[in-house]
Amino acid sequence: MKKIAIALSVALLAATAYILVGGDDGLGEMTLKRLRGDVTVARAGEINELDDETGIEPGDRVTTGSQGRAELRLLGGRVAEMAPGTILTVVSSTSVDGLAGSLLVSSEGRDEVAVGFGGVAATTSEGMFRVDLGTGSSRVGVYDGTISVSSPGDSDVTIERFFEAAVAGNKRVLQPGPLQIDEGDAWDQIHLSDVLALDARITKLGNGLASQLGGSRPGVDYFSTLVNGPVGFVKPYLSDERVPDLLIGFTIARNSDSAIRSAFVRSFDLRGDDGRWGVIARIMSAPERRLVAQLGRTIVGTGILTAEAAKETSFGPTSEAVGSPASDGGSTGGIPAGAPPPAPGGSGGGDGGGDGGGGAPPPGNGGDDPAGEPKPPPKEPGCPENPLACPENPPIGDDGGLDEVPESPLDGAKSPLD
Repeated sequence: MKKIAIALSVALLAATAYILVGGDDGLGEMTLKRLRGDVTVARAGEINELDDETGIEPGDRVTTGSQGRAELRLLGGRVAEMAPGTILTVVSSTSVDGLAGSLLVSSEGRDEVAVGFGGVAATTSEGMFRVDLGTGSSRVGVYDGTISVSSPGDSDVTIERFFEAAVAGNKRVLQPGPLQIDEGDAWDQIHLSDVLALDARITKLGNGLASQLGGSRPGVDYFSTLVNGPVGFVKPYLSDERVPDLLIGFTIARNSDSAIRSAFVRSFDLRGDDGRWGVIARIMSAPERRLVAQLGRTIVGTGILTAEAAKETSFGPTSEAVGSPASDGGSTGGIPAGAPPPAPGGSGGGDGGGDGGGGAPPPGNGGDDPAGEPKPPPKEPGCPENPLACPENPPIGDDGGLDEVPESPLDGAKSPLD
């Protein structure tokens, strides 16, 4: 009888240990916390409303109401935040299936976490990404780190920081493009506040420039003077892109770690994919302080901020009236004579009122100096030649003029979780 009792005790202890730490369950560490609004958990046919926090286990289905938010903590450093109107099923201690709504998923300490939806799985071991689920297609966007998205029959697609990819029919992953950001999105406000502020700053400078330009456009010589070297690669863009975008894209390229030609071309490729300048600057690793200050003094250098700005700008001898053909090589529409047309691009261009785009320039670009392009300039400690003295926050007024420091678009904003 004593032997039977001992055997039963050993079996009970073993089963308890398996529940706590064994297999794939991790029940001792998985929790669900209500952040606000209605949150329910369905388990074994019963639906329970969540008041605060509870344990969670594989097979549970969690739903947030129209005003509900919840935070699901899986094993280790794996976390999935649920936006309003989201439904998910807990698959294991390391993965969930998204059924509707939006999820913000993160992992720390190299703990791999996975989100499945439709026939696709998105995974990361150290990063943060969002999944916005739709009936026809979904979106996967990366805030930090790198994620891998896999679908049956296709090669895995890697999505890097500040990029996103659409998933057509929730089955096929499309080519990644720049992350689309929204000032009204709660997660963008929280995790991309610096990008939103940078984009606002750059856009304000550009809009201020556009309002004071008059009818001139810069020519190749103007940009060549900025870097003291040949820049014939800008020629295909001069007629189609807005002047503010030309100056912003060129300044980002100057401050990128890449060669200026490849950085300029890539900046406008990203712009053609509907990328915003704040996101593009981050992708191109252009330092914010230097970028904004250099863009400010570039605008000062055009002379457009003087009282006579609308009448005459100092873009140089190759300046042209808006809408006129390029002056170099007898080409028209910004394309060198004899060169093939550019590849189809994104929206914008045309009347100058869009968001950039127009595709990549043709091979060879026409007009590049055989000696090669200028290398990125060295860093300028103290920026002695900078009329703005490279301030941390260059003074930019509401109209884009350089007169006062702009407030962040998030200053005084109500928390999205309030």
